[in-house]
Amino acid sequence: MKAKFRLPKEEQDFFFQTIKEIIYTQDFLRLKQFRHHGNISTYTHVIKVAYLSFCHAIKKHKRINKKELIRSALLHDLYFYDWHDKHNGVHLHGLFHPKKAVQNAKRLYSITKREQRHMAHHMFPLTLIPPTTREGWIICIFDKLAARSDYKAIKLKKKALKKASLK
Repeated sequence: MKAKFRLPKEEQDFFFQTIKEIIYTQDFLRLKQFRHHGNISTYTHVIKVAYLSFCHAIKKHKRINKKELIRSALLHDLYFYDWHDKHNGVHLHGLFHPKKAVQNAKRLYSITKREQRHMAHHMFPLTLIPPTTREGWIICIFDKLAARSDYKAIKLKKKALKKASLK
């Protein structure tokens, strides 16, 4: 593992203790059914965003609420549909899913007002209003970096398969 993604033991323990409260719940496990980017599930994507966000905040000594950051990052894409399916009645997914995720998180996990704010604008600049909290900005940035990494992995896999088929 790259050094920039290694955390001190006490921070690792805090991260895993915090995600454990959510990731094994029946509702959250449903995210494994939905493709997010390529063949990466929404479940995997949000855990990746939470971990990258937390690592960044710890390494850069950001003054944030660590538990809120982790929980909000885990729940930022809490919607239960395949956004790739154009026949499911969901339109303009990028614009509207943050609101849907907040609604679902409020209902299922009793999130705080601040956690709602952290999640609400993670799709900026697609949504015109920027994040209003430090935690929200971190999630916004690392959501995009995680997505980029997912798409990069897909591109590399396709390239490798193409090369293999030419031999």
